[in-house]
Amino acid sequence: MRDAEWPQRIIEFSDWSRAESVAVTRLRPLLTAATRDGLLQWSFIRKAPTWRLRYRTPPGGTPPLDQALSILVTDGVIHAWVPGIYEPETTAFGGPAGMDVAHELFHRDSLHVLDQLARWQQSPDPPGLGRRELAVMLFSVSMRAAGLDWYEQGDVWARVAAERPRPPRPVPQRHRAAVRRLMTVDAGRLSNSGDGRLAPLADWISTFEWAGQQLARLNRHGRLERGLRAVLAHHLIFHWNRLGLPREDQSALSTLAKEAVMGTSEDAASTPGKSNATATVAGVNSDSTETSPDDLRARFVDKLVSNGSIRTPHVEEAMRSVPRHLFVPQAPLEKAYSNSTVDTKLDSAGRPISCASQPSIVAMMLEQLQVEPGMKVLELGAGTGFNAGLLGHLVGEKGHVITIDVDEDIVEGARSGLEAAGLDNVTVLLGDGAQGDPANAPYDRIEATVGAHAVPHAWLDQLAPQGRLLSPLRLRGSVSRSIAFERDAQGRWRSVGSEMNTFMPLRRGIADDPRAYIPLSEDGSVTLVANGDQDPDANALADVLAQPRAEAWTGVTLRGPESPEWLELWLTCTLPEGLSHMPAKREAIDSGLLTNPYPSATATFDKGTLTYLTRRKADHTAADGASLYEFGVIGHGPEAEQLTKRVADAARTWDADFRNREVAFEIQPLDAPAPEHEPGRFAFDNPLNRIIIEWQ
Repeated sequence: MRDAEWPQRIIEFSDWSRAESVAVTRLRPLLTAATRDGLLQWSFIRKAPTWRLRYRTPPGGTPPLDQALSILVTDGVIHAWVPGIYEPETTAFGGPAGMDVAHELFHRDSLHVLDQLARWQQSPDPPGLGRRELAVMLFSVSMRAAGLDWYEQGDVWARVAAERPRPPRPVPQRHRAAVRRLMTVDAGRLSNSGDGRLAPLADWISTFEWAGQQLARLNRHGRLERGLRAVLAHHLIFHWNRLGLPREDQSALSTLAKEAVMGTSEDAASTPGKSNATATVAGVNSDSTETSPDDLRARFVDKLVSNGSIRTPHVEEAMRSVPRHLFVPQAPLEKAYSNSTVDTKLDSAGRPISCASQPSIVAMMLEQLQVEPGMKVLELGAGTGFNAGLLGHLVGEKGHVITIDVDEDIVEGARSGLEAAGLDNVTVLLGDGAQGDPANAPYDRIEATVGAHAVPHAWLDQLAPQGRLLSPLRLRGSVSRSIAFERDAQGRWRSVGSEMNTFMPLRRGIADDPRAYIPLSEDGSVTLVANGDQDPDANALADVLAQPRAEAWTGVTLRGPESPEWLELWLTCTLPEGLSHMPAKREAIDSGLLTNPYPSATATFDKGTLTYLTRRKADHTAADGASLYEFGVIGHGPEAEQLTKRVADAARTWDADFRNREVAFEIQPLDAPAPEHEPGRFAFDNPLNRIIIEWQ
């Protein structure tokens, strides 16, 4: 085989943590189209921060991917790509005949891995297993198809474990038992018999059966130039790389599988395993091989209590009782019990449109909502169903929760998670959350777990007289707060508390809150996010960062950990277009295109001019010796000096006159009399209401 037959493209991702998302949303359709145009046997291997893409072209063909990859670079989707030389490990895979089988397996497995990543990303409860389960089950299928007996399979696992050594430590028996079930389950039969978790994997399972059979055939005919078990062990390591299984998981799983067969120094070898025609995979979860979900959850909730996210025993009990990992089965346990979001659905551009929210935010909003046993609660935005499950625990047996989502797959995923958690006092409905659920009104509490720019009338109409509405409300520009509203004695909807918060917006309904993404640099490293109440001139802003620069320092200081949320709220109220998020990649800062933008990426614009906030360590400290940081403004564009000064002056006004005041919010109908103008009082009309923001 000549190297020219196998072009290799080394693809470097702009953000390694988003590599899989980019591969699913951009590389997968690109490869599908290229296959129709004659691309043969493509496959990939991971080597951070790159994926190495190998493929064959027909005789006399030319590489069809280069132009498409260059477009991805221009779009900022990938950082760069370079051609490379692919050198097949022919000896390791058993010689030329074994390498032919390997290339076909590489191709089929790569295709199935991308399909599985798409299922994990697009559905909150994908019809399949997690990485760890797949990692064990699929290759056990291949070894059985190759005719390896139980102890020969154990030898393959031992070879991999030797390549992935780990410090000796005791492994709980339940983990070996779970791995053993995966090693012996009759995956082929179950995938063709309607098993809900394995049916989508039928072709993938068949691929590994085929590979095992082909390698066994070559071995029988003396055409393998290396031992069958050694070849299989090498294939296993390559498959786990494509699957994205971390090295520590490879070590743990291969050790567990070896011990499931051979035993340990403390126990005897197990009895030979047979393909278990009655076992299912439903009871095998993605337990960390070191720590149980209960242990991880307990430790994580301890952190939420200690950092103040959880303030009441009622919310603490709910967070300790409802297992989050059942609602995000595609996530590793360690991520399920970390303070991070889990993206569960992406749009066509690879941007998340549904996710499991940060647990600290979930807890904070539950504290704001003040749910009591026996209440009836309406949630808008079912998501994974985890928050609805917590609400179900809080209202207890005599209460009820109804949650609504606009996407059928999300609704089904939430139902599955709630069923797995054993919560039967929660009803999940398909519909536009902005319409609420009048059939079961009134509600004691209504909680929106999606961002809204306006408050739908249905939410207010469906609340009980003493009810409370909690909504992450986008007030103006990009600035949002989670605000709790109740009726006062005069029937006005007044705030009873608010917290800084931003959620994914409502979609496809009467309160749809779309966003526009405007590139501010040719390489796509800086983007302006414009909201529906803003009117940016994308053409005028296209090269704004290359325009004349201005800089102003405000003298306004905050302590290091102190949030600038009230400063940002003031600026979004006082500036012509409010504030916008301006996410930037690291290279934009390293290249000097941006100068130390504040982490919240806060920008404002006016026609073809743009400014953003920055900060530096102040030359003095607070009275108690704490470090202070001064905010500044950097501007670009034809009116950079003027807009920079305007933003800096607004910051100084807040600092001098309004910094120590409380802020209240009110929802008014659009036909209400216009409020009297007073310093610190702002009124903004949206399509459904008027929102009053007042520094008191």
